[in-house]
Amino acid sequence: MLKNKFLQLLIAIVIIGVIGYTFFGEETTVSDADYVAQLEKDRKEKDKFYQDSDTSPIGDKTAFKGLNYFVPNPAYKVVATVIPYHAQDKQVAVPMTDGSTTTYEKYGFAEFTLPDASKAAELNVYRLLIYKHEKGLSILFRDATAPEETYGGGRYLDFKTDDVTDGKLTLDFNVAYNPYCAYNPTYACPIPPKENTLPVRVEAGEKIYEKYE
Repeated sequence: MLKNKFLQLLIAIVIIGVIGYTFFGEETTVSDADYVAQLEKDRKEKDKFYQDSDTSPIGDKTAFKGLNYFVPNPAYKVVATVIPYHAQDKQVAVPMTDGSTTTYEKYGFAEFTLPDASKAAELNVYRLLIYKHEKGLSILFRDATAPEETYGGGRYLDFKTDDVTDGKLTLDFNVAYNPYCAYNPTYACPIPPKENTLPVRVEAGEKIYEKYE
């Protein structure tokens, strides 16, 4: 099992697949139209990486037609309040999909609001645990779209530690991505903690790859 490939994944996804996240992670005056255009450009670049790269998790590249996504929706780019984790059990053994574990640190919780698709304009407050590791910060989560529409093993959001500014962190669920184990079982990936299961549908980001539909 290629357990360490998850760390390589963080680098590859941040550079190739989430180029727009750094750009849009800061407060700017970018219009919704420009935001969507940049996001779609980044998705095309990620498809090219998966199609051409020697480190792509796609086994049969001849059948690869691109990844599946929800339609870009700026409403799923939200600013969260970061609540630091101060308890003594900061170090946590995170289970991997191959049955092993990897050690992360509980950095804190991201508290934010999201639109509830079933209740029109209603906003609800949610909280997700943030992990810290040698590459930065990550949120591993599931939501009510899984496992029918999104990968049942969860989706990820990655950040640099300095993305947390004045106790705030921008979460852009439009760039939520699947780990490599969603495409290739030879990869081992960390499993989201139980508390990171959102009861609401997050209709943003990457969907199940068509091979698994």
